[in-house]
Amino acid sequence: MSTSSHSKTRKTNTRVAPIPNSDSRFSNGISPSSNVCNNSDGEDQDHDNQQQQQSQDAIQKNSSSARASRSGRKSTRTTVLDDDDFSVAPSMDQDVKSVVSVGFDDVYKRGRKLGLGAFAVVFIGTHRPTGAEYAVKQIDRSTMYWGDRDALQDEIANLKLAREGPNIVQLYEVYEERAFCYLVMELMEGGELLELIIEKKTFLEHEARSSIKCVLQALAYMHEKRVAHRDIKPENLLLSDHKDLNSIKLADFSFAKYVRKRNDCRTLCGTPGYLAPEMLERFPAYDVKCDVWSVGCLIFLLLSGCLPFDDEDDEVVFDLTRNGQFDFHPQDWASISRGAKDLISHMLIVNPKKRISAAKALESNWVEKGDPELEKRQMEEVKQRNLTAGKQKLQQAMKNVMAANRVKLLNDTFAEYLEKRKEENTENRIVKKDRRNREEFVEDSLSGLPFEDFYEIGDELGEGGYAFVYRCFHKRTKKVYAVKEVVISKMESGGESTLKDEITALRMLRGGPHIVRLYDVFYEEDHCFMVMEEMRGGDLLSRIVDKEVYTEREARGVCKILFEAVLYCHQKRVAHRDIKPENLLLVDGNDDTTIKLADFGFAKRVKSELSLSTLCGTAQYVAPEILDFQVEGYDERCDMWSVGVVVYILLGGYAPFEGPPDELAQFIIRGDYEFHEKYWADISESAKDMIHGMLQVDPNYRLSATDALSCEWMGLAPEELASKDLGGARAQMERTALSSTDNNDAKKALQALVKTNKFLSLGNMTGDQAQVSDPEKLGVEEAAEYDFEDCYDWGRQIGIGTFSVIHECVNSDDGQKYAVKRIPRVDLWEEDAVALQSEISCLKEVSGCDYIVRLKEVFDEPDFTFIVEEYLRGGYLIDRVIEKEYYDEPEGLIVAKRLIMAVEYCHCRRIAIRDLKPDTMLLVGDSETEVKLTDFGYAKKVLQPNSLTTVCGTEKFVAPEIIEHIPRYDVECDIWSLGVVIFLVLGGYIPFRGEGEECLERIRYGKYTFHQKFWGHVSHNAKVLISRMLTVDVSRRITATEALESDWIRSCPDEKRRKKSKSTSGKGNDKRSR
Repeated sequence: MSTSSHSKTRKTNTRVAPIPNSDSRFSNGISPSSNVCNNSDGEDQDHDNQQQQQSQDAIQKNSSSARASRSGRKSTRTTVLDDDDFSVAPSMDQDVKSVVSVGFDDVYKRGRKLGLGAFAVVFIGTHRPTGAEYAVKQIDRSTMYWGDRDALQDEIANLKLAREGPNIVQLYEVYEERAFCYLVMELMEGGELLELIIEKKTFLEHEARSSIKCVLQALAYMHEKRVAHRDIKPENLLLSDHKDLNSIKLADFSFAKYVRKRNDCRTLCGTPGYLAPEMLERFPAYDVKCDVWSVGCLIFLLLSGCLPFDDEDDEVVFDLTRNGQFDFHPQDWASISRGAKDLISHMLIVNPKKRISAAKALESNWVEKGDPELEKRQMEEVKQRNLTAGKQKLQQAMKNVMAANRVKLLNDTFAEYLEKRKEENTENRIVKKDRRNREEFVEDSLSGLPFEDFYEIGDELGEGGYAFVYRCFHKRTKKVYAVKEVVISKMESGGESTLKDEITALRMLRGGPHIVRLYDVFYEEDHCFMVMEEMRGGDLLSRIVDKEVYTEREARGVCKILFEAVLYCHQKRVAHRDIKPENLLLVDGNDDTTIKLADFGFAKRVKSELSLSTLCGTAQYVAPEILDFQVEGYDERCDMWSVGVVVYILLGGYAPFEGPPDELAQFIIRGDYEFHEKYWADISESAKDMIHGMLQVDPNYRLSATDALSCEWMGLAPEELASKDLGGARAQMERTALSSTDNNDAKKALQALVKTNKFLSLGNMTGDQAQVSDPEKLGVEEAAEYDFEDCYDWGRQIGIGTFSVIHECVNSDDGQKYAVKRIPRVDLWEEDAVALQSEISCLKEVSGCDYIVRLKEVFDEPDFTFIVEEYLRGGYLIDRVIEKEYYDEPEGLIVAKRLIMAVEYCHCRRIAIRDLKPDTMLLVGDSETEVKLTDFGYAKKVLQPNSLTTVCGTEKFVAPEIIEHIPRYDVECDIWSLGVVIFLVLGGYIPFRGEGEECLERIRYGKYTFHQKFWGHVSHNAKVLISRMLTVDVSRRITATEALESDWIRSCPDEKRRKKSKSTSGKGNDKRSR
């Protein structure tokens, strides 16, 4: 027994398929907010008989209680059937049931497994009351991303829509439990058509015709209902009877899509060899006829033993497909009827407008009648004919697929091809980070099992009054971590709240640059286990002391890491409140770049300005506003004072504030320090200026982390600092380290400082540092905070990205509709977390521009970030260009001016967008020209001239300076990309043709042409501006401000004139012939 969609599950995120009825998104009981729970994969066979006898009682009992509970609870489901009679076996005579009232195992007995996928296991389910057998797909929704959950919802919706059609595998019931969803489907006992191909080795025409007729009947019905299958192949064609080719049915609706309007499909999906050419275009826009092409390939395969577009290299297959290059080789096709060849030729027409439809194919002479005389001769000949080379190739290939790749939806090569194309087939990143070797960390604490079930305790690394730090080993992965075990009952008053703040802060900062990572937290009665990254390299000062040579350039590298870590903390509104060299640890003791900020025992989220009041920190590093009782409250800016002290130590070798406790407190409050000539004579003046800016007593005048990163010292050339030896500072640090080995005197001094200044220090949890604690607090720091779901209601999914899912949402207060991007941060890697925060920061800064999507608000929650933006309904600019073929110059001028004004707004704020392209530019409403920039995923604030070095962007739109061997570039890269966009808008095609290196070579040398055939309608001034934007030499490339002053842009009517003109005149749109 076999089943197709039952034997595999969807493995890629290459589809965005809206459900047919957006108003019933959860009508099948598949909620996107399901919690994780454990569920047995099977039942104890010894209890099967007893359980079957009890099933009817359990069903009746559960149904009654469920009806009662449903009547009093709020639910997101819009349709739940009240028919709780499960005594009748599901069939076509009944509507599809969406069941939440009864558990799946109460109604069905589990049988043997049929298949396994990424999120699903498929097995035979026996209906307990009647003994009828079905194929059951059990989907683990707890492991799915939002895009995958919505894809499952689409699959169910499309199966329902096509249910009445002929030769389609039937869906009968959907069972929803907390973490699992069960699809009860028709069991196809005859197996896959693929298996029959391998077994039979050859198909006669009448056998092929019977098979294809079943497929075309199913497709004709689906296409009438505007549903495209998009993955027709032998594996997805199942037989009720292994020997009956008239029993074939179409299965696996994983890629099926409801086509709302003509050419509504944009996603590249399916299987190589069967893909239609329109799906492989740079900007795909296709319809249901893609399925007809796949059926043509299938007929070709059945009759000849090989695919029409075949090669070991998928790239070659795609090229052959785009060109429609295939042949009826005489050795394979001499005995095949002309009618079969004609039908295949009409199905494999590259232009889908000229391609035959499924309904017309059904009416063809070959499908209806065939050639009886020829078929009779074939039956005689086949007895003597040996397998052709093509058949042998197919058999071996198919066996390999079945043995090693049975549950894969796409082969590895094609998956890599999809990585280049990305979702909607418009992205083609120049550099795509290889994430395949990144092992996602699983939070074992969600299982509810204790810490020691997953980890083995190793050496003790530290000990404090209420906490112990150990090395630990994960039993399954064998990876090494550090675990902090906190005994909650031993903590002082308010200690449990402090622990909660630490965990919240670390969860908020997961993935942040140069910040120690929290992986998991286990709560067990009086104990809390915090599983963290192990920092094996020791602290920063020890590393510097061990160096033979220590220069100002190396010190600046350390400072840059510290600034970036603090910047990320502050962007997340987290105050560390205990920054000092001892809390700068190394992952690798031999690599300075592995420095990370650690020990977040005093960390706290800042709810509003000056909302913090707790006295905490370490004596020599604490900010004056924390010590000064006359100051009411403080915020995260206190960290930058501590950073200033650390930088002073890194460059000078000693702390700026020293002395007895009573004097030390006054030195800090007054900001009384100096740069002693003995240690500072050779240090750059710009470094001293930076430190002076950090050690400002008034936090309003203190440098921020962004200011520090953009200061003069950080912009000095490395060679200017390489010769500045800090050997004196290193020696001074060594003396400091030796003197600090005896902590008794330091502790006495700190205790005196506490006594003198009522200074609070809870101390390092491991007890290694010279700190004391005091329960006294000034004020309460807790404040109410709203989560995203407190303020907004979820709507339908409207998009998907690499890390995010985009939904409509409605403001609970005013009913306004917005778009929300939901990003899970649990598994974000450092570069991804930085990019996300950079996107948010840049959006906040440019949100006031009328030509950029408006940012409503951002919710940073411990595990998710929600970015709420203006909802633009007009669709992407690229879709409008495809629809129109090109823009007439008056309309193109308006689009160009708006885009240039948006880019100028960004560049005036030193923000580089770095991925400008028409598929991230949205139109407002029904307007053809009111366009706005969206998607700031690669945007970055340029803090130093030509300081951008990341190779990023989209092929064909990327600037030449970005693809240099060692790129160093600035905001001007956006002007080039915008020039390509304007070229596309006016000309209808991209200036730099070709793929891969061929395209990049054209970009490097600026090779493009204004072909007269396509540019005859465009003015000289427009071409001049585009040419100045597409100038390879950055120093000669026009700026956004200069572009706005160009003759062509200045000829654009202002907004008021344009609206008045539009209301008094009609719109002409004569197209040129192409």
